[in-house]
Amino acid sequence: MNKELKENLQKTIAHYVSEVSPFVAQKIEAKEEPAPEVTILAIRVFNGIIAMCQAELSESDNEHLQSVLSFMCHIDVEAAPDELCRQIEAFISHHIEFLAPFKEGDDVCLTISENNLIKLIEMKHYGEKLHDVLKKFIQQEKKRRWYQLYVSKSKYKWAKDALGDVEVALVNINNRIEYDSDKMIQKIVDNFYIIYIALLGLIKFAKSQQDITLELTINSQIDRILYIINPSFQAHELKNKYLLYYHVVYELKELYSSVLSDM
Repeated sequence: MNKELKENLQKTIAHYVSEVSPFVAQKIEAKEEPAPEVTILAIRVFNGIIAMCQAELSESDNEHLQSVLSFMCHIDVEAAPDELCRQIEAFISHHIEFLAPFKEGDDVCLTISENNLIKLIEMKHYGEKLHDVLKKFIQQEKKRRWYQLYVSKSKYKWAKDALGDVEVALVNINNRIEYDSDKMIQKIVDNFYIIYIALLGLIKFAKSQQDITLELTINSQIDRILYIINPSFQAHELKNKYLLYYHVVYELKELYSSVLSDM
């Protein structure tokens, strides 16, 4: 690696670590906390909510759908397309955001929010790329020692040090992502009745109007929720409270598929 490339990579890694630091200023340890038991009754209650929503809207005409969406969800399906999209996005934001009380002087980077979670996931992916670049460089430098003049370890010590910095950053990012995602999932589960009935009602209305734009908007919001759930969902085994998350993901994917089936 020539001097210029080495300097650029060192600057990139230093910048990356400095970008990560504000988001992991409060260390979150990766520890398995006892999760409250999810009983068969809890699963039945959840499934009962889904069945109730489906029964409520199964035979609904457009007038009833408009009434439900307006009264319960504050969504006016007769609004202009841009305004309707804004209302749907605002509705989902209200019911999925885990916003702890924010006081003056609090660090925005440490709040649990959708924007921060997205930034953390992006930083994780970027850090993983940097990690791969450094690993490959170190491996190549080690191989050179076997068929070229001896290369001192000091020649790539900077890369090993940088690799260590990136690995520490990735551990901290992963812990923060899982923690924030888990908190946000809990709010999604708590609000799933209203989220589900809104999505189901919108899907039925969009199908009746053959409104592909609205259908795509709905699916983008389902993608949005699944994106938030995924980090915590993927980090845990099928047990305790995470059993309920599987049901949430399943129902969201069923809604998503029902939209795609008509396209």
